[in-house]
Amino acid sequence: MINTLLKIVVLAISIQFLACEKKVVSNEVFYIQNEPYYKYAWHFNYNSELAQYFNIDPNSHINIQEAWNITKGKGVKIAVIDSYFDINHEDLKANIINVHSIDNKDGDVSNKTDDPAHGSTVAGFIASPVNGKGLIGAAPEAKLILIQQAYVDDNATIKAFEYAKNSGAQVINCSWGTESVSEMVADTIQELKDNGITIIFASGNDGADLDRNSVNDESELPSVIGVGASNELNDIAYYSNYGQDIDLIAPGGDTYELGILGIDDTGQLGSTNQRGLSNNYAFTQGTSFAAPLTAGVVALMLSVNPSLTPDQIREILIQSADKVGSNANYIDGFDTYRAHGKLNAAKAVKLAQSY
Repeated sequence: MINTLLKIVVLAISIQFLACEKKVVSNEVFYIQNEPYYKYAWHFNYNSELAQYFNIDPNSHINIQEAWNITKGKGVKIAVIDSYFDINHEDLKANIINVHSIDNKDGDVSNKTDDPAHGSTVAGFIASPVNGKGLIGAAPEAKLILIQQAYVDDNATIKAFEYAKNSGAQVINCSWGTESVSEMVADTIQELKDNGITIIFASGNDGADLDRNSVNDESELPSVIGVGASNELNDIAYYSNYGQDIDLIAPGGDTYELGILGIDDTGQLGSTNQRGLSNNYAFTQGTSFAAPLTAGVVALMLSVNPSLTPDQIREILIQSADKVGSNANYIDGFDTYRAHGKLNAAKAVKLAQSY
């Protein structure tokens, strides 16, 4: 307990100190000058300033700056099915083109209680725009379709998927799972894939083996891209679920290190764990955020090659993934915990261009 408190204190002091820095060495000076918290984005590119204070492997990022030199995902439509959203958030509203509540059957997707707006954080990792505020999403010029569904129910889930399809979504991100997907939902997801829509699911945060007999999670379906989480040490995060049917891992942060900086899930009011940051933003962790980073990279891929099928997108992501982990055991390119490896945005976009 004492060690944990000490780490939090050191983290808060370090973040406040870093906030005084005027710039960070980078190849993308424009982004750093215009986005105040980009300097904390270890998941996008190595940051020597940040690494002075935290144990960050220089290869833990997804090499996205090189991908941004090619595309920023302009015009690609991504649906996010999640609990609640803050559609007026300064780092979301510019890229939102459609909102719908499955629960309310209207356009009110905001939370009315103390429940966190988990969807805001997820959506921010996909498409926070370049606007001189806060962060950048993996595909800062992509467009968001936000679909609110607070409770997992087969009928509601199918309606959410249908709304995404009818709204023109090319990618659907689902940072949730049931571990007991119904045949009805699985069939719906397969139909969407057959219609050219790429669907991404987070693997979950129990540090558990999804191959055990009692589990049949959405992230394991052959019709989706299942994503686990990596950490600042460039290895599987301790909490990330794993299994033979997960496709790859992507940065999700690690509570015991730095975490991953995103939009605060309590919205504009801010939360109590800001650690020296302004309201609207907070460090967090989870496969919930590894999945949308992957969805954003898929948007980058589609922007350079709109004809890619979901199967081709999966193939490219797997082929371009980095093999990580000092204790990994990749057999035929696959490791039980790390799947096919860690997301590499630049490699994926370049392969998509020439595919």
